[in-house]
Amino acid sequence: MEAITVQGAPMQYECGQGALEKLPIYLQALEIERVTVLHGKTALQAAQPFLTNEKTENWEYIELTGPCTEGMTDRLASELQGKSDAIIGIGGGTILDIAKAVGYKAKLKTVLIPTVASTCAAWTPLSVFYNQAGEFSHYSIFPTATALVLIEPEIIAKGPVAYLRAGIGDTLAKFYEAEALLESFFQNESLPVAVQVGREAAELCKQILLKDGREAIQSCENQLVTAEIIRVIEANIIAGGMVGGFAGKYGRVAGAHSVHNGLTAVKETHAFLHGEKVAYGILVQLAIECNWKEIEQIIPFYVETKLPYRLKEFSIDPENKQVLAFIIGKALRESESIHLMKQTVSEQSLLEAIWGLEKFAEDFLNRSKTKN
Repeated sequence: MEAITVQGAPMQYECGQGALEKLPIYLQALEIERVTVLHGKTALQAAQPFLTNEKTENWEYIELTGPCTEGMTDRLASELQGKSDAIIGIGGGTILDIAKAVGYKAKLKTVLIPTVASTCAAWTPLSVFYNQAGEFSHYSIFPTATALVLIEPEIIAKGPVAYLRAGIGDTLAKFYEAEALLESFFQNESLPVAVQVGREAAELCKQILLKDGREAIQSCENQLVTAEIIRVIEANIIAGGMVGGFAGKYGRVAGAHSVHNGLTAVKETHAFLHGEKVAYGILVQLAIECNWKEIEQIIPFYVETKLPYRLKEFSIDPENKQVLAFIIGKALRESESIHLMKQTVSEQSLLEAIWGLEKFAEDFLNRSKTKN
C-alpha cells in the first residue's frame, strides 16, 4: 500500500457567533495587510453585516460568476500575484474552490468564509474544476493548507435551505463512498491509523446527519441558529473534510460522485446543486452493490428532507435511453472513481442499477401510500 499524505485541517478554524468580528485579529497574527476578496454577489451581502472593521473598506473586491475553471483561476492568479498578501473567499463551494486555487497558484495565503454549508470545500485543500458548460472536469489537491476558516452560523441559518440540504447529501456520501473504497482496497488487511481516523469521521457524518438533518433543515427554514444546525454545519465541513483529509484516496470519492459527474452531462440537472446530484449517486452506488436493505433504511430520510432519490426528481425520463447513455458514458470514463469500487461496473450493470433504483423507489412510494 502506498503511503498516505495526511492533510487533516486548515491552519486555524472557528465556528460560532461573532467569529467574523475576530477577522482583523486573525489577519494581524497572519501578517496580512493587503487583501483581495473573491465573492458572489449575494454571499457578500450576507456576510457584510458581520464584517464590521473599517479596514474592510480598503480591500479589493472581485465579484465572480460561473464555474471554477482552470482558465479563470489562472487569470486571477496572474492578476493578483504580488498585489495582495491574501485571498479571502466569501461564498459557497464554487467561490471557495476558486479562492483556494488562486491562492495556491499566486502563492498567497487563503482565508475562507463559507456562507453556506453545501460541501466540505471550506476544509479541504482541493478545488473541483469544471468546463464553461458546467460539466465536471477534474479536481486538484494542493500541498498547502488554508490559513484560516471562519464561520458565522447565523449567515448559514439565514441562507437558502437548498444549500444546507445539498450539503447534507454531499456529506452523507462520505460514509458510503468511504465504505466502498475500504471494502475494495482493504479486503484482508487492517486499516492504517490515518485511515481509521478518516473512517471514524465518515461514520460521524452519517450519525449526525441522520439524527439532526431534519431539524437542521427546519431551523434553516425558520432562520434560527440551533444546536442541530450547528452540528450539521460542522458535520458538513469539519467531519466531511476530515474523511479524505486523513484517509486520502481511501476516503474521497467512489461511485456516488461518478454518478454526479455523469449527471452533469445533461442539461436537465444543471439547475440542481452538487450535493443533490451526489445524494442520488449514493443510492445508485448502493444499487450497484445490491445493498437494497440500506436503500430501504435511508429513502425515508431522502423523502423527508427532499433529497432526490430517482431520475424523475431531475425531470429525467428513466426510459429515455439517449439521455441515460450520456449520463452513463460520462460516469464510466476511464478516470472516474466508480472504477475504484470492488464491483466491476459496466454500461449494462450501471443501467440496471439505475432502473432497479427507479423500480425500488416507485414500490416504496406505493407502499407508503398504502400505509397512509
